[in-house]
Amino acid sequence: MARWRGVTRSAMVLAAVLAVTALTAPSPAAAAWGYGVNRVQTAAEDSWAQTGMGPGWVLLSYKANGPMVGYLFARDFVFADGVVKSSFDHMDIRDTGDASAGNTEGITRWPWGYAGGSFDGCAYAYGTRKFAIERTGFMSSSCAGGPTVVGSSNADGSPDQLRWWHSEQVFCTANGVDPLCSPYGVWSENKGGGLRSTTARTTCGAYGNIGAAAAYGSGPAVAVHPLGTAPAGAQIDIRYVTRDRQWIMAKWHGNRFAAGIAWAFLPRSCVW
Repeated sequence: MARWRGVTRSAMVLAAVLAVTALTAPSPAAAAWGYGVNRVQTAAEDSWAQTGMGPGWVLLSYKANGPMVGYLFARDFVFADGVVKSSFDHMDIRDTGDASAGNTEGITRWPWGYAGGSFDGCAYAYGTRKFAIERTGFMSSSCAGGPTVVGSSNADGSPDQLRWWHSEQVFCTANGVDPLCSPYGVWSENKGGGLRSTTARTTCGAYGNIGAAAAYGSGPAVAVHPLGTAPAGAQIDIRYVTRDRQWIMAKWHGNRFAAGIAWAFLPRSCVW
């Protein structure tokens, strides 16, 4: 058999094949989530996409399996204006609420803590699967005490198994002033008989975040992360109106925004 400086030709071929394989093989999966500072996984790392979770993003709520108050995004997420996210959003996962919480998508573990990025506040996230731990410890001392509000989404008025970060009274309840506001704070099947539907009077820009302070009714909004638009005449299904009545958290009926996102913040002024 031919040799070159003591190496067989077949060994050289095998080495070349292994080198090419190493270059083309998929990168190792991101580390699993853990208690501490976690980043959102990219779509390339984990493209598992279900309600509330999708490739490169994760939904935040004030309770397990609750309405959206904002999002965290991974690096490389592409927004509707073509801007590519250059860094990761992070969350301090201090603990989890372990319950199905009525979720039908298989999420039974609800991480909670401080959610950074453009949200910047306390929240639950929709499951742990979209996170990868970066380090132990925490990036903020906020939210360490955990959710404290005993809330109820049950038809009989009984409390949820898991506590909430905020009462739904943080949203607009002035139904006599604005018919799009729910007297309960949110529209749901057992609070007003489902979502409140209206129509876009003009093109509605949709945004992923207005900030925790604005979503929770205690500060001004800074709308960021454009997700797309809903056209004039579109049916808009509303979950809640912010306390200052400047924004609605809603979806364009039967349609999705960037990367499969359904729920977004739209200006109150763009709907009837």
